[in-house]
Amino acid sequence: MLPEQINHQQGIPGVNASGVFWYWNDDVTRQGIAERKSRERMRAIVTALMGVLGIGSLLVFGLSAFLNDASALLTERFWVYPNSTVVFFLFGIFAFLIVWYRVKSSAGRVKLIPKQTATPSDVTVLPSLEMAPEQAQIETVFSKEARESVDRGFAFAADGHHADVSALHLFLGALTADSVQMLLMRLAISFDRMKDPIRRHMAEASQGQTQFGLAARTVLARAFRNAVAERRNQVGSVEIFLAAYQSEPFLEELFASLEVEKEELLNAVAWMRINEQINERISSFREAASFKPTSNMDRAYTAAATPFLDSISEDLTKLAVFGRLPMLIGRDREMDALLRSIEGGRQSVVLVGDPGTGKDTIVSGLAQRMVEERVPKELEDKRLVRISIPHLVGSEADGGAQERLLALMSEVARAGNVILVFENIEQLVGGGGVDLSAVLASELEKHYTFVIASTSTTNYPILEKSPLAQALQKIPVEEPERNEAIQIVESKIGGIENKNKVIFTYDAVAAVVDLSIRYLHDSFLPVKAIQLADEVGLVVGKRGKEWAQVTKEDVAALVSEKARVNVTAVTKKEGAELLNLEERLHERIVGQNEAVKAISAALRRSRTELRATNRPIANFLFLGPTGVGKTELAKVTSEVFFGSEDAMIRIDMSEYQDASASQKLIGGAGEVGILTEAVRKNPFSLVLLDEFEKAHPDILNLFLQVMDDGRLTDGTGRTVDMTNVILVATSNAGTQYIQDAVVAKTPYEAIRAHLLEEELKSIYKPELLNRFDGVMVFTPLSEDEVVQITYLMLKTVTARLEAKGIHLRPTDEAVYELAKLGYDPKFGARPLRRVIQERVDDKIAEFLLRGDVARRDTLILKPQGVVEIEKAVAL
Repeated sequence: MLPEQINHQQGIPGVNASGVFWYWNDDVTRQGIAERKSRERMRAIVTALMGVLGIGSLLVFGLSAFLNDASALLTERFWVYPNSTVVFFLFGIFAFLIVWYRVKSSAGRVKLIPKQTATPSDVTVLPSLEMAPEQAQIETVFSKEARESVDRGFAFAADGHHADVSALHLFLGALTADSVQMLLMRLAISFDRMKDPIRRHMAEASQGQTQFGLAARTVLARAFRNAVAERRNQVGSVEIFLAAYQSEPFLEELFASLEVEKEELLNAVAWMRINEQINERISSFREAASFKPTSNMDRAYTAAATPFLDSISEDLTKLAVFGRLPMLIGRDREMDALLRSIEGGRQSVVLVGDPGTGKDTIVSGLAQRMVEERVPKELEDKRLVRISIPHLVGSEADGGAQERLLALMSEVARAGNVILVFENIEQLVGGGGVDLSAVLASELEKHYTFVIASTSTTNYPILEKSPLAQALQKIPVEEPERNEAIQIVESKIGGIENKNKVIFTYDAVAAVVDLSIRYLHDSFLPVKAIQLADEVGLVVGKRGKEWAQVTKEDVAALVSEKARVNVTAVTKKEGAELLNLEERLHERIVGQNEAVKAISAALRRSRTELRATNRPIANFLFLGPTGVGKTELAKVTSEVFFGSEDAMIRIDMSEYQDASASQKLIGGAGEVGILTEAVRKNPFSLVLLDEFEKAHPDILNLFLQVMDDGRLTDGTGRTVDMTNVILVATSNAGTQYIQDAVVAKTPYEAIRAHLLEEELKSIYKPELLNRFDGVMVFTPLSEDEVVQITYLMLKTVTARLEAKGIHLRPTDEAVYELAKLGYDPKFGARPLRRVIQERVDDKIAEFLLRGDVARRDTLILKPQGVVEIEKAVAL
């Protein structure tokens, strides 16, 4: 079937780009492919033959000249009168000219996609080409690799006797292309994992004479649209691969089964394109440099010299010409706001954002646009120059800062083609004891130049109080979104890989961003993700194997080490430990089964990523009398989940009975807060709020934000992330009721319900109680439980003695006696520690000081506080 017949019967799929309808016109058949490849082979053979003949002719010429009188070559007679030597020389030159022409003409057969003035349309199907006044053929802008992918796709269909070439056939045709192989390597996917599902799906294809019909042409039109939308020069195999994926729901399901979602695949494709753009940057900028002056002169050579400016600055446009600035990924909103401010209001701007969010890279991106002339008229043919503020301000003893600034601005005014960049511009406001903000603001009012400034979020209030606040339009620079951050990291990975001789998978890059967002709170995206990628690349590179693969497990292991919290995949051993977490907690906690179950369930949810990540790991309220294990359970939870009791932040809420005490808790007036600073330094911790009911109601309200959103704003306006803390509040509220209800054998749930509905209403607001994941009631200890606690406490004494090589063996009678002496209904088991210290620790200390007990001896604890020494057998 001819292309015209297919078009007539099925319609013509294509894309409208800048008023031109692009469609696939080539007839893809076995015969057509064979003829085209035959022509290509013949061209290659003829070109190679002419090259060989040219080289042979020149060799004969050289040999003849060597054997004869070589000096004859310099005479006119030799070249004027015909001879065989000259014929060989001329034929050799002629052959090389033919080779050059054929190579150039062969390269010219593959055209480049014209620059587009508008966004291309989606793929549409026209009934007839007559509806498109201007037409172009897509196959002319396909790269050689892409055209071979199309041929392979047809061959797959023809070999299987399938009636139509489908998206899946073209997908298979693109798979073996080098660029697509690199993409699959980044995704850590092999064809072996895909072949069986593809084979089963292919078995359902209709049989018949293979036609390159509507489905195949639609995929190729979509590939063209993808290339145009991404400003590619040609349609490559990656575009065919992606278009086939987008056209075939089966492929999306297949990749999802391989744990590659659509968003992740698009990010990996973006990575490939970013790498190609990086490789093309230097040549493209140098091409633009032929029109962009690299000196301080503009194209018309009308700008004046700026010697003082040049001595304290760096020309960013000159660096951009040679591709020495970082590549700008995304940031369209900030760049549009910057250009709109300059173009619309002719106003200078200040980029305001936290350190590491990319303010400097946005300025670099502007310099690159200026080189490419993709800026408003006000910025065309200008130099973007970064001022060194320390060199401008000078030393504290130097009083000429204002004069230097005025001299600088005078040169800028005379030159007429300079845009100034001031990083950390707040340094001009009282920097070095000299305030230059008023001088600069006054000069900017004259509108002979623009300033692109930057400052951090914390330093912006300094600028806001200065005269520069009115002269600079504020443009916030927030942390990039996840996908944008991933692509920014991707643009840096090539350098990290080359430096450390490693290869990153896409999962590793995504993990660098995801885990840095969640666990590294001491810096901001994208810089913290880039630093993490650099560090994990170094760690993997040091293992000794060149070009080792960096996986998400490598990233998780490093983050676990840095954050001191386990973020790696749950192993079978750890899974078994998590399932038996209650038993581990009960090694130190006696009774209180409901509280232990609730804590264990929360820790399991957190470790298996089944909790909400925008709030704390868990919020618990522990109610009950003193000395029943509330604080002890908090300690053991901190040890089990965060690795140490030292990860517990303990706040005595009885110290915050006045509303003004909130400043002590969250900071303000130049002071850091006890709670906010502790969590900022150790975001993976258990926060224990003792005697919660004694704090002022206004202070309790602070924790509504913590329990709801997992964040707390401190007194300086900074937000502290609290999504990785376990929040435990303890309270003695309702103690008398709990004791009476236990004596009356009231069921646990009834006790808890009465506390929530009656006892606690006068102490806590309902909205606060409702935010706790669990309100756990700790009941008074029974005699048997006190005995168990006594055994646990004596275990601690035993462990300390074992470190000295001494053994302790308490008798049951002595333990029961200690339990009876150490229990008080009002204070629970709290007095027990003092009793053990007086009756056991003190007696053992005396033995040690007198030298009565030595290594391998056994101390036997008996009733009445008697401790006997059983001497070890002599060695």
